Amino acid sequence: MNKVEQKKKSSIISWGMWASLIIGVFYFAIGVLMIFDPAEKYRGMEYLRQLYNHPLIPHIWRYMFVIVAFITILWISAADIIIRKKSDEVEGLYKWVKLLGYAAAIISAIQWYKETFQWHFLENFLTQNTVYTSLISAIGTGIDPDYVWMFGALGTWYLVSSILAKRHQIFNKKINVFGILSGVALIITMIFAMTDTIVKFPDGSQMAVMQFTSLIGGVSGGFYHVFAFFCIRKNKQDMLAE
Repeated sequence: MNKVEQKKKSSIISWGMWASLIIGVFYFAIGVLMIFDPAEKYRGMEYLRQLYNHPLIPHIWRYMFVIVAFITILWISAADIIIRKKSDEVEGLYKWVKLLGYAAAIISAIQWYKETFQWHFLENFLTQNTVYTSLISAIGTGIDPDYVWMFGALGTWYLVSSILAKRHQIFNKKINVFGILSGVALIITMIFAMTDTIVKFPDGSQMAVMQFTSLIGGVSGGFYHVFAFFCIRKNKQDMLAE
C-alpha cells in the first residue's frame, strides 16, 4: 500500500472510530430517554396527546437518532476497510448488505428528522381540524412505516458484517457477539413492527413489543460501538499494516 492510499484509509478509519464512539454513547442515551418518555407508554390518540404535552424528551431522542443516522455512514465506511482487509468471501452478498446499510442510514436520518415536524401540527390535529388530521396522519406514516430499512436493512448489515468479522477474528469476540445480537434484535424489531404486536398493562397503558426488542438492539449496539472505538484506537496501526 502506497503512502497516499495508507493516509486515505487511515483518515477513514479515524473518522469512523470517533463516529463509533458517538453512536455508542447516543444509543445508551436514547435508551434511557425512551424509558422516561411518557408518550412511549401509549398508542393511538393518547400517544399524540402525550407527545404534545411532553415534547422535550421525544424531541431530544429523535434528534439524537438523526445524528446517529448521519454518522453511521462514517462507521460503515471505516468498518468496510477493516473487515474486508481479511475477509474476501461472499463478495456479492457483502456488497449488497453494505449498500443496504448506507441506504438504511440515509432513510433513518430523513425519517427521524421528518417526525420532529409533527409537533407543528399536533394542536390542530388534537382539536379535530380535518385538514391537520390528514396532514399529521401523512407525517406520522413516514417513509418507512414498517421499519424495513431503519431496522431490517441496518440490522442485516450489523449481522452479516459481524459474522464475517467473527469468522476472520477481526476486532474481538465480544464486539462481534454484540454486533450479531444487535443485528438479530433489529431484524426481529422490524417483524414486530409489521405485525404491530402490543402488550397491554393493567393501568390502561400499552407498549409495542418492538420497543422491547429495539431497546435490546440499541443496548447491544451501544456496547458494540463503544468497544469498537477502543479496539480500533488500540490497534489502528496494526489494522492498516495487515
